[in-house]
Amino acid sequence: MESRVSALLGREAETAEVRRLVEAALAGAGQSAFVIGEAGLGKTSMLEEGMTTAQRLGMRTLSGAAQEREQQLPFAAIASCLGADETPTDGLRSRVAEIVQGHERFGMPGAMGGGGEADFAGVEALLGLVEDLCAHEPVALFLDDLQWADPASLEVVRRLMRSVHQLPLLLVGAYRPDHLCGVDLLVRGAALGRHTVLQLAPLSPFAASALLAERCGGAPGQRLWAMAQGAAGNPMYLSELAAALLREKAIEVHDGVAESHSDLPTPSLNALITHRLRHLRDDVLQALRVAAVLGAGCTVTDLAAVLDRPAHEVLGIVAEAEGADILCEVGNHLVFRHALVRQALYEALPGSTRAMLHFRTAEVLAAAGAAPERVAGHLLAQAPEAGAFLTSWLMHSATALNSRAPAMLIQLTDRALALMGPDDPLRGGLQRHRALAQLSLGALADAEETARCALLEPGAAEWEWALRWIVAQAAFCRGRPDLALAEAQAVYRSEGVPPTEATRFRAFSAACLFALGKLPEAEAVAEAARRAACDDGPTLAHALHVLSATQFVEAPATEALELALQAARFAARSYHPAQRIWLQLSLANSYIELDRGQDAQRTLASVHQATERTGGIFLPWYHLSSALLAFHTGRWDDALTEVEAGLDPGEHFSMTRALRSVAALIAVHRGQRTAASAHLTAVAAASDTGTVAWFYENLPLCARALADEAHGESEHAYSRLAHAFDHGIGHLPSRRILGHLTPDLVRLALSHGDPTEAQRYTAAARARGDHSAGPHHLGDAYRCQGLLDQDPDLLLEAARCYHEAPRPLNEAHALTDAAELLAGRRNPAQARALLDQALEIYTRLGADWDAAHATSRLRAVAVHRGVRGARSGCRHGWDALTDTERIVASHVAGGHSNPEIATLMCISRRTVSTHVSRILQKLAITSRVDLAAEFIRRTSQAG
Repeated sequence: MESRVSALLGREAETAEVRRLVEAALAGAGQSAFVIGEAGLGKTSMLEEGMTTAQRLGMRTLSGAAQEREQQLPFAAIASCLGADETPTDGLRSRVAEIVQGHERFGMPGAMGGGGEADFAGVEALLGLVEDLCAHEPVALFLDDLQWADPASLEVVRRLMRSVHQLPLLLVGAYRPDHLCGVDLLVRGAALGRHTVLQLAPLSPFAASALLAERCGGAPGQRLWAMAQGAAGNPMYLSELAAALLREKAIEVHDGVAESHSDLPTPSLNALITHRLRHLRDDVLQALRVAAVLGAGCTVTDLAAVLDRPAHEVLGIVAEAEGADILCEVGNHLVFRHALVRQALYEALPGSTRAMLHFRTAEVLAAAGAAPERVAGHLLAQAPEAGAFLTSWLMHSATALNSRAPAMLIQLTDRALALMGPDDPLRGGLQRHRALAQLSLGALADAEETARCALLEPGAAEWEWALRWIVAQAAFCRGRPDLALAEAQAVYRSEGVPPTEATRFRAFSAACLFALGKLPEAEAVAEAARRAACDDGPTLAHALHVLSATQFVEAPATEALELALQAARFAARSYHPAQRIWLQLSLANSYIELDRGQDAQRTLASVHQATERTGGIFLPWYHLSSALLAFHTGRWDDALTEVEAGLDPGEHFSMTRALRSVAALIAVHRGQRTAASAHLTAVAAASDTGTVAWFYENLPLCARALADEAHGESEHAYSRLAHAFDHGIGHLPSRRILGHLTPDLVRLALSHGDPTEAQRYTAAARARGDHSAGPHHLGDAYRCQGLLDQDPDLLLEAARCYHEAPRPLNEAHALTDAAELLAGRRNPAQARALLDQALEIYTRLGADWDAAHATSRLRAVAVHRGVRGARSGCRHGWDALTDTERIVASHVAGGHSNPEIATLMCISRRTVSTHVSRILQKLAITSRVDLAAEFIRRTSQAG
């Protein structure tokens, strides 16, 4: 292989740019760059030059390369680069590797949201690892052959590109141009202001001549130069051509001119590589062929085992291959100096030989206890004759492989099933593993169908209840609780079903009934399951959760909350973390509804790390819950931060509508019509079918109705809310769960001359307030009655309840209503005082539209605002930072990484990262270094 100096001839501008990027990242201004070029143009040499520069300047340097055969293995490229694959030794990498391997997500419906790239738990863990490394010293990541990177690794690269400006990080990738590959689409779509693209062109004639001169010892003569024209400026081709001619002693140098006396036609690059290999000993060549089959994960131990030769002999062979510049060692692994050499060796093998070597490698790796995905890769590559080994290995390793790479498991089970006879008793077990893999990937309808078919297989009785559970779970999670209910009822009503299974399915059927809005039936079935569950913690948790939910709809009070707390306690004994997280997030939302903000915050803090480890639906649900808590309590910028942090996983796990609706509500209240319209358009385009999303369908309704009012279409708003209140929204039952709509309904009914309907809505609010432990429910009842009776005292009592909650927006609305009534009763002084109180709240929230609307209403009754407060439009500069952002800034100044700040503040790493981005944007600075300096400067001035 050519030297790096040879490969970089003619690349002076590109290498200077790479050095500039290294220096910028070292100074704290993170950078990303991508080197693009055809094979042999010097991409790898460019990366090596960058690594040398980064190491010389004191950066921590990590490198890796994607492998063609690992494209189905999630995180293969990036985890290898970061040292978080297989069995890391240090604690942090071990924790990251455990998360990436996905054991906590086994059997969780939709854990990967349709593919490995949506494994947000793995994405978060790897991003956290990078951020932690960057907190200790500047880091440079170099990733080669990204055209072969798996989608999950590319998702990590995308996220690093998006946040690279926050970190002392240099991210450099190299790939061959192919407009169909994921990395090319990613790079071409990036904003070039923050990302550098280095497109390698063929060498100029001058540079090509200089390279030949350096390799051959003299300027190329006429015949040598004619042969070099076939290289089309490719430095690897030129170097291989020179090396081949020198090996054949076909070059002579006279008077500083190197000339070829070969009569052979210009060979292809592949032929030149083959020529290089022909000069090796047979045993070295055979070892290289095996190494080409083993791939980048190859170690000397693996190579010795497949060759069936002692390790000391293989070490000698490897040393010779290294001396020939074909292999090199990276850590404990052997890699080829250039992928084209490995490719040439691999493709030169006859198909039957390749299949035999892959199968032999799979056997050796399995016997050595290698990671199941490594074994799977070779089994997928070899011809499907080894059915007995494949089946036995799958039955032993399917659980671990499902956690890590469910798509590979599906392919292997399909292959094994095709090789099996129709009466093989293992068919049912393999079908079960296949259904679980489909469940993990989010292919819920396929998982349901596979499980149903498996029930018809020989030997299915051993797996019957597990398969029926998959059917019910898949149907429920894909938005068909009716089918899930039918399956659950069929099981627990059957003769011969074990009592524990019958009770488990009965409790699950109660959840299905609740999702269908059949609350009395759900409560009755859940109570029966509760009595029968005895000491079965997970089943008790399920039953208690349904009992809590049904009572909460009827009367959101202490009794319902106590049931939720009991459910959470029993879930602590659950075998799967998913149930524990589900119930903790449900509990947090119960606290929010009851205005117990500190309890809600504490519960969310206790579960945020679990949501990041587990991923799936829990990540966007956590961020939505945090956003709702912040919105209701008046921390709107924090709410928007949570929305932004939740949108990526929200798009994969059916939570987009709810998250966008919170952002739309804030945008309308702030008078940001363009932003509100964009969010509402995204809401309309999203199709969130998940069961969790159903219970937040009131959010799109409220956002759309508020936008109608802001556009002067109050009649449309009234119609929307009234129809939903009487008929429900999707699966949400009507009035009981939509009681929060009553104040707006009463207000709109009265403005449209409909006092009868206003009385009906007021009665509903009063009934809800009488049975609730939440101050804002009582505030709703007082506000409705105050509007109906035109009683300012009741409205002021409502404001007091909202203040106690606290729900500042509701408080300001009640104050505005009271001010308007007092003005109409010729009490302008008190009206003006209340208006000023309301405007102070609107100003604090940034609710410009509400402030303008309130001022307009009071102006119509001859009341103008008194003391004018500061405008709410402060969106930039230090004064624009929220309290939370100032705390984050202080931790950044203290040198803490985002994961460390997340731990200190008991919030998610994604939320911290979003806060940092918003802080940098508000302060118009570009790096954490600048932020730390600004914080220290201001602190010293204040002192």
